[in-house]
Amino acid sequence: MKRYLAGAVLLILAACARIAEPPGGPPDNTPPRLVSTFPDSIISIPGFDDWVEFRFDEIVAEGSQPNFGLGSGDLEKLVVLSPTSEVPRVRWKRNRIIVRPREGWRRDRVYRVELLEGIADLRNNRSRNGRIVTFTTGAPLPTRFLHGRVVDWTTSRPQALGLVEATLLPDSLTYRTTADSTGRFELGPLPDGEYLVAGVIDQNKNNRLDRRENFDTVRVAAGRDSVGELWAFRHDTVAARIQALASNDSMSVTVT
Repeated sequence: MKRYLAGAVLLILAACARIAEPPGGPPDNTPPRLVSTFPDSIISIPGFDDWVEFRFDEIVAEGSQPNFGLGSGDLEKLVVLSPTSEVPRVRWKRNRIIVRPREGWRRDRVYRVELLEGIADLRNNRSRNGRIVTFTTGAPLPTRFLHGRVVDWTTSRPQALGLVEATLLPDSLTYRTTADSTGRFELGPLPDGEYLVAGVIDQNKNNRLDRRENFDTVRVAAGRDSVGELWAFRHDTVAARIQALASNDSMSVTVT
């Protein structure tokens, strides 16, 4: 009898060690639905020092890759926080995902927190919709939008889910988003001013422009919304070198 009791206790503990879908019942094919965000969008909150929260109508999956601040965690890949040069802090709270900058919120800035599509529930039903929360910590409310398309130079085709980085000049504050399945993007609302906009083929999916990744840039003047097409290509940082010299005749030489 003691052996059976011990076995039952172990089974109960094993069941409590992880969150799984309940057994039985009708199949659930509905992805998690976002029911609220905190704070509200397009508002000014001077002195804000809380977490941005996305709340769902059910428990969402934490993912198999942990979120250690390297940009490789499953949830980190689904959150784009701007402007910051660091991977944001992303935490899983059962039916909530909370986000904040690693360096903390800075005063008088416009922040944009984008949750991309792909959040899954415990049955691996994935959402096809994202959500953007935009607020300021004292800066004027933003109204500017930038739109265009990212194209892969090597294939001459639109780059699905291409990374877009818009750097406000001369402040060097970078705002990010991703293109849709046709390579098109709309980034905003943003503070007004001149921007250096980059379209990137984000090979490692960390929402950052890294070395050796193909990209293209264009300057967009203040008051202009259209970025046009960004043809992402490989940038060679090594200068040309002479490989060979060949004398053709007494009057000419071929330089390779």
